[in-house]
Amino acid sequence: MLPSQSTKHPDSTDGRAEPAGRWIAGLSPQMPLLEALELVFRQRYDGVLYYLPLAAERAGENIEYVHKLRVSCRRLAAVLDVLAEGLPETPRRSLLKLLDKIRASCGKARDLDVRRVFLESQLRMASVEDAGVVELLCEKTVRQRERAQRKVRDRLEKLELKLNEAGDELLSALHSVQRDAAAAYETFGKIGCRILARELAALWDLSAKDIESTATLHQLRIACKHLRYAFEVFVPVLPESFREEFYPQLERTQQLLGEFHDAAEATRALNKVRKKWKGAWGTKKWARQGLSGFRWRELRSGFSTVLLAYAQQSDHARTEFLDHWPAFAGPSFREPVADLLTELMDSSAATAMTPPGSGEHDEHLLPH
Repeated sequence: MLPSQSTKHPDSTDGRAEPAGRWIAGLSPQMPLLEALELVFRQRYDGVLYYLPLAAERAGENIEYVHKLRVSCRRLAAVLDVLAEGLPETPRRSLLKLLDKIRASCGKARDLDVRRVFLESQLRMASVEDAGVVELLCEKTVRQRERAQRKVRDRLEKLELKLNEAGDELLSALHSVQRDAAAAYETFGKIGCRILARELAALWDLSAKDIESTATLHQLRIACKHLRYAFEVFVPVLPESFREEFYPQLERTQQLLGEFHDAAEATRALNKVRKKWKGAWGTKKWARQGLSGFRWRELRSGFSTVLLAYAQQSDHARTEFLDHWPAFAGPSFREPVADLLTELMDSSAATAMTPPGSGEHDEHLLPH
């Protein structure tokens, strides 16, 4: 087991520290790639192991535990993806599948957490006529979240052992590769610039589509998220100004697309509830579902208020994104970041040049 793999809670007697957040400590552009791979993997992997038991057992204390577990899974998955060429393929794929299962196990719970926070904000602003309905929706969301948490706990407990085994297997395989061919690998900085340039190109390919379509916005949200996590890995190879000037733009883009997506998902879920309750009106199901204190027109009015609020959130996020995108995809982000990466790659190539026959800086590709 990895030294940092304890799955005890953070307040247990082992005194295990909270893992690194968005930035990975101890990296440098000159670091040999395999050394960097192990460091990056350990810190991202430790984040998943730290938050998994918290999300399983203590989400009631802090709803952010589930969110942080999902983010930790995405960050580790991004490492396994963008650094795929340097990682052993079979254990890498096994670990990716487990991360997908963990993240999916928490998906409904996270959606319900976001929805409850939104409904509680609406309850504070609701009219007297609508307050009862909004409160009813809040209570329903809380009950759904409690049921979802039981499933989260059961699923994560089953996946935790497999996660530990998959991590051990990948690290062991990585050590075997390192012993056999460590001298043949590039530096972390050189491979980082190349990977980031590739990730940027993938994002701009999407921008050629209809930027206002819901399908494109969904694809852009996923691509921006992936690019953000890739940049978090390779920040040490970039100037300090990137973290201050360019990363916040990427974070803001993802945030706006996330707000648009959350509103769409919540709207679909609430419309299903509305349809179900409407079908129960005038039947015995009405009382069984706890609706006996309401008339259908009261529920309809409350639903309309909440759905209107979600529509306003969606429109606001979409409008802000479309206003933000032209500069982001041009002079404020895309162009200067592309120029920066090109400059860094050219500089790296110039450094690698040596007199013929010296052999000191031969180029080597990562083995597959």
